[in-house]
Amino acid sequence: MTFQKSPMMVSMLALFLILVGATVYRIITALESHPGMVVEDAYESGERYGAVLATKKKLDEQGWVLDFEIPELVLYQTPQTYSVTIAQHNQALTDAKVVAYFERSVGAKNEFSIPMKFDDSVYTAQVSLPLKGRWNVVVQVSKGSFSHGASKELCALVDANDKGCDSYKSKYVIGR
Repeated sequence: MTFQKSPMMVSMLALFLILVGATVYRIITALESHPGMVVEDAYESGERYGAVLATKKKLDEQGWVLDFEIPELVLYQTPQTYSVTIAQHNQALTDAKVVAYFERSVGAKNEFSIPMKFDDSVYTAQVSLPLKGRWNVVVQVSKGSFSHGASKELCALVDANDKGCDSYKSKYVIGR
């Protein structure tokens, strides 16, 4: 009996190829969509996030507005300006300590922080990202017991023609 005449062998081979193809597809999807961060204490982390949301709601009710601006096109190895405006009822908060933390989900090796300088109601910092790819930027504003923060996810490119982050645009560029 030849291979083509055995429907059982053909169907088993087809099933095997379908399973292998589905497994490869799931692996590729998992690698593209998961940033690799693992949280050891998921419940406590959720509780802390709930407290952060409650604090943010309280600050919003008090009239605090934090506006965090990043460059339109984020380029790596190019100095660019990041700015933060923090105000309550259109009155800018002065003499605050404002720090921008640049983090990568792939490891702490190239993570860094930079203090932002106050100039004419805006806190600014010139930053040159050392690597292209995905970055999380967290801005922390503090003055005495007051604390406020914001975060943005961005993708650093080589130039305007770089398509390296296109697959992540929906997740990492929206929300500017």
